[in-house]
Amino acid sequence: MNILIRADASSSIGSGHVIRCMTLSAQLRAFGAQVTFACRSLDGHLGDQLQAAGYPVLWLAARYPGEQPGASIEAPLPWEADIAALQSMVPVAAVFDWILIDHYGLDRRWHRAARQWARRIAVIDDLANREHDADLLLDQNFTASAALYAPYLREGCRTLLGPHFALIRPEFCREPRAITARARRVLVNFGGFDPAGLTLKALQALAGVDDVLVDCIAGRANPAWAQLQVLCAQKPAWQLAAYAEDLPERMAAADLAIGAGGGTTWERCVLGVPTLCIVVADNQQANAQALAAAGGHLYLGRKEEIEVESLRQAIALMLGNPALRQSFADCGRSLVDGLGAKRVAVALMSEHLQLRAAASSDARLLFDGRNAPAVRRWAGNGGALDWHEHLAWLKTVLDDPKRLLLVAEAADGPVGILRYDRREQDRAEVSIYLFDGRFGVGWGRALLACGERFLRNVWPGLCAIEAKVLPSNQVSLALFQSAGFNQAECCFERVFEDQSQ
Repeated sequence: MNILIRADASSSIGSGHVIRCMTLSAQLRAFGAQVTFACRSLDGHLGDQLQAAGYPVLWLAARYPGEQPGASIEAPLPWEADIAALQSMVPVAAVFDWILIDHYGLDRRWHRAARQWARRIAVIDDLANREHDADLLLDQNFTASAALYAPYLREGCRTLLGPHFALIRPEFCREPRAITARARRVLVNFGGFDPAGLTLKALQALAGVDDVLVDCIAGRANPAWAQLQVLCAQKPAWQLAAYAEDLPERMAAADLAIGAGGGTTWERCVLGVPTLCIVVADNQQANAQALAAAGGHLYLGRKEEIEVESLRQAIALMLGNPALRQSFADCGRSLVDGLGAKRVAVALMSEHLQLRAAASSDARLLFDGRNAPAVRRWAGNGGALDWHEHLAWLKTVLDDPKRLLLVAEAADGPVGILRYDRREQDRAEVSIYLFDGRFGVGWGRALLACGERFLRNVWPGLCAIEAKVLPSNQVSLALFQSAGFNQAECCFERVFEDQSQ
């Protein structure tokens, strides 16, 4: 599978778009995909990080004819010039399975033009303010909803909405720090540029608080870098870093974080780090406010509203209130489990799932998969399998022309098993289970869709598929509902549409 990602980073628009795309691309590569980036050669483009990670990069022009210098992150990009620049870089024979766009300045016109290179278009967005010609759209914000995007999407576009799909690096998925009676370790991080000077205000506020250890991450491009150095030099327990390769460890060690409302929000949530949040860009405000209303963090306002004294009061409140910090930590972890990148990667990779008929040589694979406790728990007969009985069952299934046993495989290995039992000439019953390590990220839905396509070719006269689910198995109930099955007393049925018209 071959994927092109179009995203930019710079000192003016920040690094968030490229960073989150790198998180997703790492998971895509783990699933066997080949990923290429296309980026403009802007100041602060993160090319070194991309190339160090082994990604080919197609470098586009830093400025296009007629483009205004210093445009905001949401300013429309001259889309025709951007497509022309890409045409000069992409080999004529290149065909991508997906082009993924993470750019506020590009809309449906760019998407349509880019279909010359790709079968599918995916978009990462946070704004819901322009039309997309996309087959899949991701918005990981708490405020994302189908209604919000309805005016802007083509029919049939699949949407992945909310922090359930937050693109979190695996390094952030670890046990949270216990909430203590008195918080002492504070992490301050407003990104590498911080033109609003919030890092300095946070340190000035902390300077008036006794008995705190401060871990401050601020790039050397920070306009107050010299002042930050002076402040931290006066405090032996304070650390100042221009770049923190070990950010997950530093964040996990914090009792309290002070930071912006961008992508780092979800990293703090998955680690259960109580947070004082300040909005540094317009596109962060709605999400920051909604998350605060849900109990996920304490929202202090926009960057221009923040004063040192009010910030000091908020810090004092959080440091001495363990119940409040525990509440924020629990809410954050309930919203973000760290598997978002896997879920998005599975959604992109699902069409490339391979199905094959099971054989007697799969006996051990099937036995171990079906015997897993998580699978047995929801089986009609939840007892452990006997090896010899399993062999006899497998032979019976493989010899029965009315039964179809399929193994689903991705590039990184087996995913799960589908079994179809033909009950009548036009109906069949499906059973499904996933292998250990494949739960909770969308493989079940992918298997059902792939199995349906396979079934239409093998049993063309089939009109409907049934599935029986235990009433307490909420995961399977949700799976079949999301796959288009209709429910009746925990028996699901999916009726095929007429393909002859």
